[in-house]
Amino acid sequence: MTWKSRFFRVLLALAVAVIVPAARAASKADTGSTNYQLPIDIYHGYLIVAPVDVGELHGLRFLLDTGCTNTVIDRRVAKRLGLAARRAKVLNFDKLIAVESSELPEITFGPEQANNLRVLIEDLRYIQTGEAPVDGIIGLDLLRRRNFLVDYAAARIVFDAAETTDMQAVPMRVSSTTLAVAAQLDGRPVWMIADTGLLRTMIYERGLETVLENYRVQGHVLSQSTGGWVQNRVSMVLQFRLGAQDLGHEVLFVSAPPANRLADVAGYLGPASLKAKQVMFDFDAHQLRWKP
Repeated sequence: MTWKSRFFRVLLALAVAVIVPAARAASKADTGSTNYQLPIDIYHGYLIVAPVDVGELHGLRFLLDTGCTNTVIDRRVAKRLGLAARRAKVLNFDKLIAVESSELPEITFGPEQANNLRVLIEDLRYIQTGEAPVDGIIGLDLLRRRNFLVDYAAARIVFDAAETTDMQAVPMRVSSTTLAVAAQLDGRPVWMIADTGLLRTMIYERGLETVLENYRVQGHVLSQSTGGWVQNRVSMVLQFRLGAQDLGHEVLFVSAPPANRLADVAGYLGPASLKAKQVMFDFDAHQLRWKP
């Protein structure tokens, strides 16, 4: 999707929290996958595209997105596979939208293989990753099954990577629908959804007076997603930090989602904003780690 204003243009990927039933959990495959490495392509400094096999279709291009609850298949790929679609609803930033879902007989991502996985079917042509379109999105339903490290410097993913002592770390909590990390907004603790498909920080306007001491609105931008256009306010806050690292002062305000959806989450954070060489998602230790 494309963000446009008179002053800047940056690229952003899908971020949704799905409310259809979560995919059935599967145990880790015995593949001897410690330090299993998978080459990736990185576009615009943050969009991560990895090779994925879906049934007999090999080497498909899938976006890796921790902010997307369920794995997504592009509509044209679903047609090639002959998937039977049914209606579903998802939360797309600030509103519920109607989509289609189906079951994928088999999908392989690095050392992880899943059968009969519940997936969404969407038109993903808005995601700009070079000349070739993406064929799908790997969501949290698959990503949360193994610890993995994104090596931005070496353009690779390392599964079940060994722990290192030279990384910064913050608490991370994972549910069947969201992956959130502990941050500080104007010195006050908040939980932010860690979204690898997101470049900018997005803060829900709900309850701003409880977490922000002061902020200034700089202007407005529109963002395009699978649910259409989203109105945002470009704003400056006094302080925004992840652990000991300052993430800058500019954030985007977006309308709050429907009541009781993500009620304890302040917004979305793109890990790429850390400008780290490596970012590790350690589900066993419940930590997000990174190496500057």
